Amino acid sequence: MSVDVTRLSILRNVESPEGFPALEVKSPKGVGRGFRCLFREFENASDVVVANVRWLIDFRANLAPGDRSTLDASFLWPLELVESSGVAVGYLTAVVPGRFEEQVQTPYSGLVTVARTLDWLNNPAHAKDVGASVIVEPDDIIVRSAYCAQIARATAFLHSRGVVFGDIGPLRVVTSDSPIDVVMIGSEFMHAAESPWQGPGVHSPGMTPPECIGDERIQDVGTDLFKLSLLFRDVLGAAAEQTSQSSPLSALVGRVDHGGIEMFERGLGSDPGARPSAVEWYAYLYSQTIVHSAPPVIEMFGADPEHGIRHQSIEFTWSVQGHRRLKLETPWGEVQELDISASRHRLTLRQSGQFRLIASNPSGTTERPSDIVYAFDPPAVRFVEVPELGGIAQAMTGLDSTVLSERVVQGAEFNWLYGNFDTMAMPELPPLPELPQFDSPGVPLQQIDWTGLTSIVNDAMRAADTEVRHGATGRGNIVAKAGTLFARVRLRADTLTSSLFRSRTR
Repeated sequence: MSVDVTRLSILRNVESPEGFPALEVKSPKGVGRGFRCLFREFENASDVVVANVRWLIDFRANLAPGDRSTLDASFLWPLELVESSGVAVGYLTAVVPGRFEEQVQTPYSGLVTVARTLDWLNNPAHAKDVGASVIVEPDDIIVRSAYCAQIARATAFLHSRGVVFGDIGPLRVVTSDSPIDVVMIGSEFMHAAESPWQGPGVHSPGMTPPECIGDERIQDVGTDLFKLSLLFRDVLGAAAEQTSQSSPLSALVGRVDHGGIEMFERGLGSDPGARPSAVEWYAYLYSQTIVHSAPPVIEMFGADPEHGIRHQSIEFTWSVQGHRRLKLETPWGEVQELDISASRHRLTLRQSGQFRLIASNPSGTTERPSDIVYAFDPPAVRFVEVPELGGIAQAMTGLDSTVLSERVVQGAEFNWLYGNFDTMAMPELPPLPELPQFDSPGVPLQQIDWTGLTSIVNDAMRAADTEVRHGATGRGNIVAKAGTLFARVRLRADTLTSSLFRSRTR
């Protein structure tokens, strides 16, 4: 059912929040729930636009009563088409409730009533200049998060029912402070998500998604999510100083935690499928309003690994909820202020001990110590001269290099430190007394005690080895052993001679 324009009773001319002219009229019978409606004329009454508004009207009529009430409380939804001579010229919506309006003093018109749009929240200085009664300070993140949560909730309501909002922007949202609430307007650009948008490409200034650069008519859930992220960034980062070199998220540093920064990175990215949904945004933003009503919660804090070399850097990581300030206290008494948007920090390890993370917000302070972090000193090598040993060569081996060099194959000039210790020359044996020639035909070789003779030679070799190892002391020992050696050889010779004599007398 449509309403003929001649049936409208005009009350006054008003200016819509987005700046388009509109008429406040008495509500026709059966339209809406109040006594007043807003008549908005089409700027471009194409068949596509008219058919889309008619679909939106039918969509509302087919909702369950509870859902319809939610829709009416969150949006200025089209209620009925207005026709003139059978041609659609506009549509009727509800009026903006008084709690979303503001009386401001203007230079030319004096005191006027205007809708309190979201751009006032983004520009607190402008709100102060015009004498607004509601001014939200830039660092009041709790209130700002609450407004953003309401916008995300309204958008999630649409997306869950297959509707795309389309032209999300700061002039498409009006706000109230008693209670904190929002209404989204500009509903003629909403459409069914399952059907590609065939109407004109409409994007608020500065709100064009990257996928719409080549085709401005793209309007789907992905473009809605990009605009939501952009809208929330401007609300939460209001009045932050930025330069031409600033990153898109620089305004949020120090205001949004690490989890929020990651969501904004995905939301403002070029991949529509990676952007956080309206439900995700609502869950995150609502949680921010809740966690700040109690002291922060430190879920995890520690160093990885929990040891390091002194004066080298070590990294700490943490997970904290609901903090507005973050500090790190070191074992040596230094306190470092941390960025609340960060989740890790590197510092120079000076000494062992426990580190302490301190998180605070207006509701209180929470502290958490780390496990003990150990600082180790690297091993040091020092070369010293030892008087008893002499130079560095003797300090390393415990041997006198002069004595050792006399017994290597190459002679005294050989540098034993870089030579081969395996090429040792055997010392000369002491001269032995004259012995019978054992290989003569008259001597039976089987009667020689070869085991005893071998032990004699082994004793001589051990004596020479002792001299090499023990220097002068060894030389004294070898003299004594040489005497023993001569006695043993003489005894063997006498025994052998006696044996030969007995064999001959037989």
